[in-house]
Amino acid sequence: MEIIEKIKKLLEPIANERKFCIVDITYKREGGRVVLRILADKEGGITMDDCTRLNNELSELLDRENIIEEQYVLEVSSPGLDRKLNKDEDFAWAVGKKVKVTTYVPLDGKNMFTGTLVGLGKGTIVIEEKGTSWEIPREKLASARILIG
Repeated sequence: MEIIEKIKKLLEPIANERKFCIVDITYKREGGRVVLRILADKEGGITMDDCTRLNNELSELLDRENIIEEQYVLEVSSPGLDRKLNKDEDFAWAVGKKVKVTTYVPLDGKNMFTGTLVGLGKGTIVIEEKGTSWEIPREKLASARILIG
């Protein structure tokens, strides 16, 4: 079982109990060190205290379970205001919010869309931009983020 999957299994009970949403988990080498990064959120926003508490609980669990054998840095933080949208849950959460979407290939001559995420279809997202609706296939998305301001 992959390390990220094992970490997800450890995190699920904590996240459920604290009503956190685990937005993303990455485990990679950065600048000569290994970093385990957990992005978490909750209804109303996650606080620094929440992140610290989650960091401490997860750190204890990881040490006890000995899932990661090499030295690593654990970072727990908020996904930020300009949160990336990756999973179905992310897009469902973002319905009604302003988003910026880039596609791998142009759709009707355009590969950047800024507007309100108004819905989700089967394998698509629907963005309304200045009175025009765009149904964008998820497999063509290069990136999608919440738009700030």
